[in-house]
Amino acid sequence: MYIALFISLVSCEYLTKETPADNVVTLGTHYLDKDDIARLLPQGYTRQDSAQIVDAYISKWATDHLLMDNAIDNISQERQAQLDQLIENYQIELYAQEYLGELTKQNLDTLISEKAILSFYEKRKEDFKLNEDLVQFRYVQLDPLNTDLQKITKRFNKGDLNSLKELDSLKLSYRNYFLNDSIWVKKSALFDAMNVINVANEKLYIKENKTWKLEDSLGVYLVRFNKVLKRGDRAPLSYVKPTVKQILLNKSKLAYIKKLEKDLLNDAINSDKLQINN
Repeated sequence: MYIALFISLVSCEYLTKETPADNVVTLGTHYLDKDDIARLLPQGYTRQDSAQIVDAYISKWATDHLLMDNAIDNISQERQAQLDQLIENYQIELYAQEYLGELTKQNLDTLISEKAILSFYEKRKEDFKLNEDLVQFRYVQLDPLNTDLQKITKRFNKGDLNSLKELDSLKLSYRNYFLNDSIWVKKSALFDAMNVINVANEKLYIKENKTWKLEDSLGVYLVRFNKVLKRGDRAPLSYVKPTVKQILLNKSKLAYIKKLEKDLLNDAINSDKLQINN
């Protein structure tokens, strides 16, 4: 019943507060006015949509306030004081973190130099251990009836820059492919890319400097492995570079915030804004 009332109240002709009595929902000392209801509704809402939105919101709003009122009546004053302190602390923390976040975005230099990344990696490279195998590989999946199969196989096996460029120019004829064999890729991603190499046969095929021509019901696969790293090996810089960059950025951010907080406190002390009465 109240839904129909809300729908009419939030229609365009009722959205202005022409009278002080614009509360449409009252629960003890709590209330919702027409503007509160109007803000719930998206642009271009239908009557049915608005009914569902308002109904759900009012039910949740009323339940929350009833629980709150009952809690105040039944929870001890001492516990309420503790909760109020927690709320105040949380509010302070929210505002402080929001402010620090905005200042950091505006003022922190997010450019991390290649020199800094390399220096950090060299000092800590023993800490960067792989938690799964990595491979450098390229592959092309083809239809067995592809008219360029022989030419593609020849270019694939040759593997020089010009051959790879030509392979790339023919990519529209592939069922699938990956040609950048200088990038380290998780072995699990290799398994996802092709079923023909999997956990059952990986020891046979995943070997450095090996090229394979394989077939299954889905097509012909040309596969070349350049390098392989095992779990527990030192991670190459190119693979962990994003991680190193983020670590350095976080360190820079923490240093900036620490200095900002220190300067803020010193300014308050020097200007007598902060006074401690013993």
